[in-house]
Order: sequence, then structure tokens, then C-alpha cells
Amino acid sequence: MPEPQTTVEILRGLPLRRRGSEKDRSEARTLERGGGFPLQKHYLTGELTMKKSIALAFIFQFSVFSFFAQSLTGYEIMKKSDEVPEPVTSSSTATLTIHTKKGSDRKREVIMKSKDYGDVKKEVIVFVTPKDVSGTGYLMFEYEEDSKGNKKDSDNWLYMPAMKKTRRIASSGSESDGSFMGTDFTYRDMGDRNLNDYDYKLLGEESVDGTECYKVECVAKDKTEKDPRYISYIAKSDFILRKCELFDRQNQLHRVLTCTNFTTIKGFTTAQRMKMENVQSGTWSLFETANIVYDGGDIDDSMLTVAALEKGRIR
Repeated sequence: MPEPQTTVEILRGLPLRRRGSEKDRSEARTLERGGGFPLQKHYLTGELTMKKSIALAFIFQFSVFSFFAQSLTGYEIMKKSDEVPEPVTSSSTATLTIHTKKGSDRKREVIMKSKDYGDVKKEVIVFVTPKDVSGTGYLMFEYEEDSKGNKKDSDNWLYMPAMKKTRRIASSGSESDGSFMGTDFTYRDMGDRNLNDYDYKLLGEESVDGTECYKVECVAKDKTEKDPRYISYIAKSDFILRKCELFDRQNQLHRVLTCTNFTTIKGFTTAQRMKMENVQSGTWSLFETANIVYDGGDIDDSMLTVAALEKGRIR
């Protein structure tokens, strides 16, 4: 399913228009030339006054606009968001701030790298500071969806240097809903979601920080998910996620993701600040990305491996 870019992703079309018949186009040209409104032919007697003509023309234009504006379904919007082009290679650094219940903040510095191989995208996050988490790494293999929207479950590994152990992390189930490294993000949030795992409904449109967005409800088919329902706010201009509201199994608002400080690098629009707030606990986690490089050179394939994590090669 698609969620906005992942956090390494995030986190991460115009409506189809009918050409119409020659008769329709002829009537449209007649209207443009001021030759009378085509609906006049439906009147048996009398003539339309100028006032009525203008009113009907306005209604007609508004109806056409409304039809086009609503021609995209919730699924189509989320699919377009999922298909927003991404760079082949990406590298960046980030500061992760974790705000606790007691009001204190803990900071982490991380490096992130990714490479798209076409059939699989490999991404890695490695913690650099502080010392107690230095070398901790998370490696993800996200597989491409097929033409029907299905895809193989991702492969995920978490390396803990203090334990000198690598652990597989399930891409679904309760483990995937666990906290990612003590943050308000879950392991599920860190990867892509299968489009076919959710049902979608377009709820309308709403502005987010001055950007007009589609408001799409996404409901998980698997009701055991920690947050089985969420509402995505997808920008109408570029189909990139601006905000996401996640609801728990009791349908209570649980977490809110906001994506801000957008920049465009080599044609790729990117959110440099991604904040996940737990409205129930009062905690929040903030990724602030910097030193972003897209398609700036090949990334050694051997760097995106469990062995590289365990040997501390990713710097």
C-alpha cells in the first residue's frame, strides 16, 4: 500500500477527460462563439433570456469542472502518489529528535543510503551518535509491485552492535507495529505499504499549510494492524504526502505525521522535516534531513548488505 514516501521514503495526473463526440465539440464551439447556449433546443416555446443563458452556462461549466475534479478515485490518487518518480540513488544525513513524556529531548545522528535496482529497492539507516547507539543499523529490501498492485513482503534486518547480533524484522504482524528505535515511528512506517492491503475512499479536499490536498481514507483489510485506518492528505499539485492521521483499533486518533520544509533537488520534491506525533501520549519524533544527494554517483552494492552492517562499513 502506498504511503507516502517512506521515512527514507516518506517516509513517501491529471483527471481523465472525455474527448466527447463531434456533436458535443460543435456545440462547445458554438457556445465559445457566442452563438447561443445549446440547451436552448430543449425548449418547445419561447426564448432563453440573456440572464437565464448566463446562469445556465455557469451551471454547465461548474458541473463539468466538478466532474473532472471528482474523476479520480481514492485508489487512483494513492496509486499516483505511490508512482511519483524517485531517484535511483540517494544519500543523506539526518538529526532524529525524540521527545519523551517527561518533556526531555534525546537526539540521534543518522546516515541514510538507498539504491533502486528496478525489481527491488535497498535502503539502510545507520546511527552515528550518541555512542550508546552508534553502529546500530536497519536494512530494508522493498520489492516492486506487479501490474495488479501485489508485491512480495519486504525483507528487513536490525543490527545491534552491543549484542553483536542481527535480527530479522517481520514486514507485517505485531512486530512490524513495534516502535522503531524508541521513536514514535513503527517499523511498518519505515517501509512501503502494499496498495492492495487497503480500501480507499476520497473524502474530499482540504488545505494543508496552504497546499490544496486530496483527503483520502485508507482502511486496512487486516484489522489486527495497530493503526488500521488512516487519512492521507495528498497534494493535488504533485501527489506527494503532506500529512497523515492514523487511527487506532478503537478508531481514536493515535498519531499524526506532518511533512514540511519541502525542497526540490534534481526535479525530486522532498520533505526535509518529518514529524510523527503521538497525540495520546504527548510524545513526538522528528527527522530533519540534510546533505541530500540524489543520483550523485553509484553506491557500492556491498554497502547495502547485512555483512556491511555487521562490519561497520557504512559511514
